[in-house]
Amino acid sequence: MVSRRSPEERQELRASLIEHARHLVERDGPQALTMRALANEAGCAVGLPYKIFANREELIAELVHLELSQLRAAFDAWTSEAGSRTVGENLTRYARILLETHAPSLTVSHALSDAALTASVAAQAHRSGLLRSFESSVTDYLLAEQRLGRIAADVDAHAFGFLITGAIHNLLAAGEAYPRPSTAELGRMLSAIGRHLAPTGTLKTSPHN
Repeated sequence: MVSRRSPEERQELRASLIEHARHLVERDGPQALTMRALANEAGCAVGLPYKIFANREELIAELVHLELSQLRAAFDAWTSEAGSRTVGENLTRYARILLETHAPSLTVSHALSDAALTASVAAQAHRSGLLRSFESSVTDYLLAEQRLGRIAADVDAHAFGFLITGAIHNLLAAGEAYPRPSTAELGRMLSAIGRHLAPTGTLKTSPHN
């Protein structure tokens, strides 16, 4: 008689398979993720992933949840760093988080063009808090800098938060159809915005201020 795994053992196995799936997609690309390939990657029986996940779509949904939660944590940590570095440097860091974070499972979900999976991904994004974090992170950061006196009191932080977020998201969504500026050029433009938002009389001679 085969012994049943305890809930703790199943959870550990689930986490292990998710991690193997991440490695597989990062190394071989989104189309390489199949349940058989996952079993080979994990060094387990071909049928084992099906005992943990109902299908590939459920596995991808789990991967998406993990990646979205990590992205939200990165945004929250970034917002909490108001007052360090310069405003322009911090805005550049925000852009790099959004543009350079590798999220292979999202690539997989987009490649599959599955309506049910798309709905599941959207639900995961809502539950993770990422959507609110994405919409409010820049505004929250600018308001924090405003309270610290590093942004002028008469600046409309909500308006600038909306515009900066929209501009960076456009670069993310457009892909090759709208070539991105280099990291240095993007940093130059965001630093210019940071200088523009500074209170009157603040030293503005430094290109990184």
